Amino acid sequence: MSTAYRPYSLSPRAYTLWLFGLVGVIVGVVAVVILLTRVLVAANSINDKATHIRQLGGSINESTAAVLELTKTNAVASAILQDAQPLSGQLNTTLGTAQSISGLATSINNSAGSIDGVAGQILGTAQAIDKDAVSIDASGATIDNLVKSVNDKLNTVLSLANGIHNDTVAIRGTAVSIQHNAKTIDCRVAVVPASGPSACVEGS
Repeated sequence: MSTAYRPYSLSPRAYTLWLFGLVGVIVGVVAVVILLTRVLVAANSINDKATHIRQLGGSINESTAAVLELTKTNAVASAILQDAQPLSGQLNTTLGTAQSISGLATSINNSAGSIDGVAGQILGTAQAIDKDAVSIDASGATIDNLVKSVNDKLNTVLSLANGIHNDTVAIRGTAVSIQHNAKTIDCRVAVVPASGPSACVEGS
């Protein structure tokens, strides 16, 4: 009975153990490579979404310029309401100014709706990041610090979105008030030549 040649003249038992050990090492290396690949893919996904959030933040900065214009509009509207009480020969000028304010209030209301839509988009993106953070956390303890950083940024984004939503509600309320005041001025201009009590509804 002949015996097959084995390297280093290992016994059959030692050769078998050596072979299983080599296979185990290869499997371990493959598993580590797969795990690292998943971590890198998840990290790249988070980086892409963070870049998207920064872009949305720039869009919000541009939209909030309308909020600054709203403050100026409120001041102009208050001055017009005070000057409209003793109207005599300047009714035509006041009527034109009131119509201009009404159009500007409508434009601001549309801008407020756009801001509200951007805030909703930020909320959706933040929720998607939160789901990805939970999935990455299951990949291993090596990325726990990264997940905590993502969650902190998520809380900041959610707070900013809620603040923008509240400002949007206030902007809409102010725009409606300005439109109502403009209609009151229009009504006063129309009823000044007539005698008797005014039927115009006072602005709030």
